[in-house]
Amino acid sequence: MMTDQQAILENLQKLRERTLAEIDRLRGELLAEIEPASATDDDSADVAADIYERGKIISLIQSLETKLHSLDRAIAMATKGSYGICEKCGMPIPQERLDIMPETTFCVRCASEREQGIRRSQVAVVDSYEAYPNIEDGDDDSYTNDSGDGY
Repeated sequence: MMTDQQAILENLQKLRERTLAEIDRLRGELLAEIEPASATDDDSADVAADIYERGKIISLIQSLETKLHSLDRAIAMATKGSYGICEKCGMPIPQERLDIMPETTFCVRCASEREQGIRRSQVAVVDSYEAYPNIEDGDDDSYTNDSGDGY
């Protein structure tokens, strides 16, 4: 007879296999999108549509790879017998959350705090980038030595 932990582990492993299969399918779709593009004429509307489609596929692949990483963490926790316990605060993760997101390793509160921290760091990167707007195009002369000595 299978224990609850064994059933959870088996469910997570099946979900991991399905996620991997979907990643492989999308990578194949991406390759199929790329190959015919080189054989078509350069109609700008078609090129733009192709680029948009590729971007969508790449975004889906990245999202699934993130889910795969989370599944691997959840599988490791299930193997250790700590599945369903928040990694950050150690409190039980509600069953409703696990039913919806079996790969989660954080309770709602800790996941929310984690997301806010990620968003804050992304905003900080954007803010620091905006502080130096000319760096990207190489037109920022503030880094040149204008002393005339050639160095």
